[in-house]
Amino acid sequence: MKYYELKSSLQKSNIVESVRSYRQLIEQTTGGKILINGIVTNHKTIEEARKYIKEDYDTHQLAEKITKDTYQEISDNTVASIIKEHYDIKVTDTLIESYIELASSNMFSVDLVVQKIRSLNKLDRIVEGKLHYILADNSTVAINEETQDRLNNLLGKQTEIIEFMRESKENFFHVLEQIEE
Repeated sequence: MKYYELKSSLQKSNIVESVRSYRQLIEQTTGGKILINGIVTNHKTIEEARKYIKEDYDTHQLAEKITKDTYQEISDNTVASIIKEHYDIKVTDTLIESYIELASSNMFSVDLVVQKIRSLNKLDRIVEGKLHYILADNSTVAINEETQDRLNNLLGKQTEIIEFMRESKENFFHVLEQIEE
């Protein structure tokens, strides 16, 4: 048991059992309630909560695989035509693969080619009408297309700012706040 877990369990004297499953903390109170990460659930047993967490994990893994597979099914010709539409460069297989990989990673980008490729994958939308990105700290941010267009115009060549925004949601929103001022 790690220090913070011991400290937490001492503070929660009504916890009679505690286990971890898929990086989630499952606890049972003296009253028989089952908590997942400190939130009361409707599960009756720790095993039931464990099954729920495993199924949720498996569902997310499958959804992620389907989304990535969908990107692989986008034809090279389609990606090549998108690149040619926005840039006057020689399109190679390596360039196409790089763009597909960047689009499927959901990394923040102001590159119009990446956004156009992402728009082809209808399964890659957490919230309708919003673009979402996964940042280096594993947080997810979602912005509307108007905000994305604004960022594209302002940050087109500002690689340092884009890298800064990719690090964490705090950095991401800090830049957005600065732009709003």
